[in-house]
Amino acid sequence: MLSYYVAMPFYVLIFVLLATAFVDIDIGNSKAGNRWYLRPLQWFTKHRGILHSLIFGILLSLILGSVSLWAGFGFFVGYVSHLFLDCLTRGGVRLFWPLKFKVKGFVKSGGIVEQVIFVLLLLGDIGLIILYYINAY
Repeated sequence: MLSYYVAMPFYVLIFVLLATAFVDIDIGNSKAGNRWYLRPLQWFTKHRGILHSLIFGILLSLILGSVSLWAGFGFFVGYVSHLFLDCLTRGGVRLFWPLKFKVKGFVKSGGIVEQVIFVLLLLGDIGLIILYYINAY
């Protein structure tokens, strides 16, 4: 039904996925951040610092959006999704960096609750993709 109103290109999903991983390039032991060429960036930023702020996500999304509106939209959705889920953790996120205020939750990073949330969201994403293709044809 939604595809009747909005015909979104498939590459938007690629930008959503890229953005969700991109947020963690500031930490060396993440899948996205364990590249040797990202080490200099990690020397100057701390995990859950500027890269975990709304202002940085909006800025990058606007830059991408100046090239392709759909790419900027997809990147923004992925970026904000990552930030939202990090807000649920005990470590929290400084969404309004450079302000010191943190949004914190109750989920322990790496704990069972985090894994259950991940699996549920993954199943929901798979379901949405299946529904998209069922309704597209």
